[in-house]
Amino acid sequence: MDRSDPLLPHRAAENFEGAALLSQSAVLKHLAAAWPRTRRSGEASTSAQPDAALEDFWQGIMVDFDHWEVLAQVSPVEVMEGYQVLRGNGIILPDGTLNHVAESLLKKEAAGRLMADFGIKPGEAKLGTAR
Repeated sequence: MDRSDPLLPHRAAENFEGAALLSQSAVLKHLAAAWPRTRRSGEASTSAQPDAALEDFWQGIMVDFDHWEVLAQVSPVEVMEGYQVLRGNGIILPDGTLNHVAESLLKKEAAGRLMADFGIKPGEAKLGTAR
């Protein structure tokens, strides 16, 4: 395990429960997608032990909720409620990253939507075959 990244165990966790919650809410998906670009101040606590609970790393992190609201295009109430759900379920991490399962879910959904928008059926998309 990389000791220089104390959040790695939380980022790499097989968080299928969190991904299930995320997959069922458009608001949570908007918030999670916007999280990496949301302004935050402070740094994730690096004094916590490698096996520390994720909550320990949030000490000292201040989130710019107004900025997140604008980026995610959701209401202030949705930001505050969504923050509790995403943070409490280990979907968002204090350094601005996402749990890898949640990140994969968002990427796959975005790719599927883009393909649908362009009328590309699964299996038709091949690199270098654009006409």
